[in-house]
Amino acid sequence: MVSLFGDYNYTLTRESPETRGEFENSAPGSITAGWEMLSPPAGPDGIPYQLIFVGPTDEHRGTAIRLKVAAKGGGEVSDDADVLLETFYKTGEERTVMFEGKYGLFREIPDQEAKDAALSLQKRAEAGEDYVIRLGVTVLEGSPQPDPAANASYFELECVKLWWNESA
Repeated sequence: MVSLFGDYNYTLTRESPETRGEFENSAPGSITAGWEMLSPPAGPDGIPYQLIFVGPTDEHRGTAIRLKVAAKGGGEVSDDADVLLETFYKTGEERTVMFEGKYGLFREIPDQEAKDAALSLQKRAEAGEDYVIRLGVTVLEGSPQPDPAANASYFELECVKLWWNESA
């Protein structure tokens, strides 16, 4: 098996300054909950940052995504819950889906911190100034609902955080 990308220099978590907080949305027949993050604002010098989420290549599987989502009332969400990690410009344009799959894929890994055990991103994405990064879990109405605010819920997204300086 090809290794995870190892040259990341930053990990987004619930506690990261980029994390805006939890969200919950209802749609007919389903409920989605998760976390929303913003790319870092420009530094004091006015130069913006950029987050690069490394996707798979022939040399590596991409950067790791780790996830555990408790359900309201206890336990975890169903293995059939849909997980979607995406980034987009604040207007909703330029959307890139970095990971899409079932929650059961994460539960199949006994120790997501073990070397090369975590799942990896499926597609590369870059989040510059004014970009939103959103990690959501969707369940069918009537299923145990995701509780991203629970102490047992967490995520880790490995990435490369750059101070972006372009010159002519």
